[in-house]
Amino acid sequence: MKYVIALVFIVFLSCQTYATTILIYHKIGDSRTPTTNVSIKKFKQQMRYLHDNGYKVLALKKVVSMIKNHKELPKKSVVLTFDDGYRTVYKNAFPVIKKYGYPATVFLPTEAIEKRYPDYMTLNQIKTMMKYGIDFESHSYSHPRMAYKPKNWTNKRYKEWITGELTKSIEFFKKHFGYKPYAFAIPYGEYNKTVIDTAEKAGFKIILTQDPGSVSIYTPLYLIPREPILGKYWSTMKHFKEVLNEEYLPITKRMPDFGLIKKTPTVIGAKLMFAKNYKNCGVYVSELGWKKAKIGSNGLVLIKNTKNFKRKKDRIAITCVDKNTHKIAVNFWMIINSN
Repeated sequence: MKYVIALVFIVFLSCQTYATTILIYHKIGDSRTPTTNVSIKKFKQQMRYLHDNGYKVLALKKVVSMIKNHKELPKKSVVLTFDDGYRTVYKNAFPVIKKYGYPATVFLPTEAIEKRYPDYMTLNQIKTMMKYGIDFESHSYSHPRMAYKPKNWTNKRYKEWITGELTKSIEFFKKHFGYKPYAFAIPYGEYNKTVIDTAEKAGFKIILTQDPGSVSIYTPLYLIPREPILGKYWSTMKHFKEVLNEEYLPITKRMPDFGLIKKTPTVIGAKLMFAKNYKNCGVYVSELGWKKAKIGSNGLVLIKNTKNFKRKKDRIAITCVDKNTHKIAVNFWMIINSN
């Protein structure tokens, strides 16, 4: 009997799983800042495309619950998120969301709301959206770059500073909305292990990045990727359709792991969870570009590196083609150069 249960469990783990794409928007219809903006026309096209092509737009909390409970995600499913709480989201995106009855989550840097910065939503606007079921979660207090510890700071002071940012945000939510946020979207999508650990200790149940990619039941809840929709190319319908068609690539080991690195790695890649399901893999590093890589007998996808990294941060990615669906499967993470 134990053998049968184990066999069923192994078969279940190795079977095909669906992915959900979590989209991230910033400004809607604000041509003053084209790099973070999506035109109203394009946003309407994208929301209509989801509706007309049978996509299920799910609440973030529902997707998280399914991942936590290892329940299969629906085929062709999407989550809408908006970072920063810009007023253009209330003015230009909210009417479209209401039209289709879509759920969405907005991440607030609470200092901007507290001090009534003119480009950000007011408390009344936020509460109006809440009445329609729009979810609001934390994007820190002052929206700082958290991944870089000042050289003259101790580790203790650095952790206390991050804790203070998160605590002030949490207290704002309790005071004005009556609840503690469960989700934290990292400002600028820049992180290291200290940022992640401190956010978890602050009580956040999930942590969202800006690393491209979709999610599946194998996605760690402390590193949830999102597909940015913004700017000249990344807001086009071509790109929009491409990211909806990607899968999450499950891995068991990153090389190097995410976060701070003390020296440039000479071997870069990851170990695949289900190596036999994939082919045509590649490794991407911001400073190196894309490199083809074979899957080793032990499931490792690796490239060798001789170039010293010079950037403060790099993103690493593994991509493979799923043999069954013929879709591209992706897994991104971030490294921070301590030098």
